[in-house]
Amino acid sequence: MRRFRCPSCQHEVFFPNTACLYCGSVLGFAPGGGFSLIGDDNPACANRATIDCNWIAPEPGALCLSCRHTTVVPDLTVEGNVEKWARIETAKRRLIRLLYRLELPLNDAEGNPAPVFELKGDPIDTGKPRVLTGHENGTITLNIVEADDAEREAMRSAMGEPYRTLSGHVRHEVAHHYFEALTGNDPAQREALRAVFGDDRADYGEALKAHYENGPPADWAQSFISSYATAHPYEDFAETWAHVMHVLDGLETARAFSLVGADLPEDLHDLALRPMERLAESWVALSVSLNAVNQAMGHETFYPFVLSPTVIAKMEAIRALITRNWQL
Repeated sequence: MRRFRCPSCQHEVFFPNTACLYCGSVLGFAPGGGFSLIGDDNPACANRATIDCNWIAPEPGALCLSCRHTTVVPDLTVEGNVEKWARIETAKRRLIRLLYRLELPLNDAEGNPAPVFELKGDPIDTGKPRVLTGHENGTITLNIVEADDAEREAMRSAMGEPYRTLSGHVRHEVAHHYFEALTGNDPAQREALRAVFGDDRADYGEALKAHYENGPPADWAQSFISSYATAHPYEDFAETWAHVMHVLDGLETARAFSLVGADLPEDLHDLALRPMERLAESWVALSVSLNAVNQAMGHETFYPFVLSPTVIAKMEAIRALITRNWQL
């Protein structure tokens, strides 16, 4: 994430801000630029009053680029659902900004938003099935319980995950969409990914069943970013994609705050042109430092993952896939 300044007083403002905390100017954000003063030329998103969306809409009364990608919102008559919706949308705005800056397609062939998000809460009737987070044909379903810190931590602990965040969830799920969107019309590109991640045609249901029954291989960390990535090539791709997003966004933010060397580009787009081996070198050095700082403050480890040479090669395949799209 870059650093931003108020267009009125030039004091620093931050990505979620709806107003400048110094001069009080009412602000709106555009993913192709930065903050502007809300007004006739820069109307606020129609969701601003409900969930504090701080993005600019194309016209008065319209949804912003990010909110257009949500087609189902939770039942707002249920206490707490507005707050959960707002927290998910905050994470999604960061995701959409990332996808936009990386020039990844945000519409389908007919010009409709793609991927789209359906944000749902579990039914009040506990006898009915819970909402499962997942992806199908460009639609990402997200159980809004993920926006509850206590519930998410309980799930993280129960599943033995190093960490579980909203940003990680949306970055993982959107990967399934782009696996199809970026390779669907290019058999050669699909085969190239299969050479790296394995054959995605393997039975998904059976693979997941085996994973949950038997767990990951003992040596999984040598070749996979997470134990869940071992379940199926789809999940290996999605888990690795999420970490490519973590590294790119994290390094852009660190560069903006002078936490990494000036030899790295300031802009996300330019960072993505660097080989992943070079990016990983800076990221590992940064994460080791931040892990130590977090531990000194009594917090959880900042980045509890190991980037082995095999994992870095997988990340490079995804970085190359993204930037290859710029040439088409």
